[in-house]
Amino acid sequence: ATGGARTPRRSLPSHISRASPLGAKPLEAILFDCDGVLADTERDGHRRAFNVAFEDNGIDEAWGEERYGKLLEVGGGKERMTAHWVSRARPG
Repeated sequence: ATGGARTPRRSLPSHISRASPLGAKPLEAILFDCDGVLADTERDGHRRAFNVAFEDNGIDEAWGEERYGKLLEVGGGKERMTAHWVSRARPG
């Protein structure tokens, strides 16, 4: 006895083949990743790269983990940079 009926495979358009090239196994999964989801590339990658870019360009700025964590609350790279520089321009 089997554990239940299998869902039938959907048919593919005629120009797509289920055959694997070069005898490779068929795909079992496809992973889609957004930056920072599978690995913490923000803190240990992007933040450090920003700091190197600041230093290389003579910009007196260095983002620590706490500051960059706060900046990550702003979605989007351009928006995040704008929020940072606008906040630096305000007195206080």
